[in-house]
Amino acid sequence: MKLRLATYNCNNLFRRAAALQLEGFSPQAKAVLQEVAALSELLARDSYAGPVGGRILKLLVKYDQHLAKRTKHNRWFSINMVKGKLFKVPKGGQLPVLAAAGRGDWLGWVELTRETVDETSTQNTARVIQSLDADVLCVVEVEDRLTLERFSAELLKPLAPAAAYAHAMLIDGNDPRGIDVGVLSRFPVASVRPHVDDTFTGQDQKPYRVFSRDCPEYEVTLPEGRTLWLLANHFKSQGYGSQASNDAKRQRQAERVREILRRFDLKRDLVAVAGDLNGTPDSAPLQPLLRTPGLNDVLKSPIFNGPVWTHGGRQQLDYLLVSTPLFKRLKSVGIERRGIFQKPPAGQPPAHLPTVTNGTTQASDHAAVWAEFAL
Repeated sequence: MKLRLATYNCNNLFRRAAALQLEGFSPQAKAVLQEVAALSELLARDSYAGPVGGRILKLLVKYDQHLAKRTKHNRWFSINMVKGKLFKVPKGGQLPVLAAAGRGDWLGWVELTRETVDETSTQNTARVIQSLDADVLCVVEVEDRLTLERFSAELLKPLAPAAAYAHAMLIDGNDPRGIDVGVLSRFPVASVRPHVDDTFTGQDQKPYRVFSRDCPEYEVTLPEGRTLWLLANHFKSQGYGSQASNDAKRQRQAERVREILRRFDLKRDLVAVAGDLNGTPDSAPLQPLLRTPGLNDVLKSPIFNGPVWTHGGRQQLDYLLVSTPLFKRLKSVGIERRGIFQKPPAGQPPAHLPTVTNGTTQASDHAAVWAEFAL
């Protein structure tokens, strides 16, 4: 039988955090997300006394959280106060004061504001996925399972009935921004084994979650009773935080995926590790995974010729890693880049879809990787 696998970072389908909509993950987006993370950490403290409270108020004022009207500063996030109050603005005053003395005095959180993804961009995402014609597709940065089903029914099916998927599966991961990993499949998904609760012990002896999103194991039932295991991933981004801490987290994730793979026989089982690993093939943090015996990058196959970049015109961040039985039966492999807006050299036609006209209408800033096998 023919089996085609693919992986695609969709940059969300219908709604996306406003900060992530900033083209190219700009310095502005990095700063906003870094300060959102800092504010969330401060709000989790038992006490807001002293410098902690001062830093909280400084960030609240910087992002106009005390103002009822919409401004260019408070468009990125809001403070969702469910019970109790974090802060109040005194009558006749202009600046907020803390109403809570610590985490125990109120219930709420920092919530990123989401915006509707450009309609043409969503349509172009559907065009890219249709062109992939994958039997099993790992999707990265997707809102939720119902969104996947809606996307398949409302955008893929009108393009061609065969383009729609009978099975969509996604379990919410650890990222509150609605950028989870899932699968679209033409074959039944028999089981899912999530790893959202996998932890490591930090230097402070406290447990921390390994995966930024998750590393779900999808058991896909192929015709003739065979089983494909797909491990979907989205490693720690390069976007914000220190490079050292980002690299350390990415390496822990790579090491944990390698540990998970030990329950399989990569010389016999049909296993694929797919997704956006946020590192290049030569990056040190990814080596524990990329050097796993019996696991092969399809773009390393002699069948594939050409540049391997999947992001930014120069970096391979997206991977389709397969076990030996799949790699031996690899018949064709490619990278679908037509969803990315690319300015062509003078005198040459554009390499993107005709409906991709700028960074806003592009399907994603990532290319998709696909591979076809003869089982």
